[in-house]
Amino acid sequence: MTGTKCNIKLCSKQKMGHESETTNEEYVGSFIDRGSKRYLSYNRVMPEGQKVDCLISFEHNKLTLTQKGDIQSKLEFAPGARTRNAYNTPMGMMTIVVHTKRLVIEQKDTEINLLIDYDLEAGGEPINTVIEIKATLE
Repeated sequence: MTGTKCNIKLCSKQKMGHESETTNEEYVGSFIDRGSKRYLSYNRVMPEGQKVDCLISFEHNKLTLTQKGDIQSKLEFAPGARTRNAYNTPMGMMTIVVHTKRLVIEQKDTEINLLIDYDLEAGGEPINTVIEIKATLE
């Protein structure tokens, strides 16, 4: 997928019970605007060296995160919705439920800001996650 080159910053904050974790990642990717639907794509290299192609597609009040490679997943987010999603890893396939509490999509000139606030349920206690994505177009 080609498009406008962009710098993508992701900040993910996860909280489960009394424990919390924050991760920050930066990527060079591309942005494509197809009218009502827009896309950010980038490549991740996992700690073990596996490569994963990532695609964020978003439109008014809906966002999808897709990963293809050693990890394959498609997570769908819409405010107030509870979605069942497949998450396939080298260790096997899991079904996870995502309850989207809040989704913010903002685009101004050369900057895109996305915020996803959701609970991830994969058995046991839900994991509250907030992902902030900032893409700066070149």
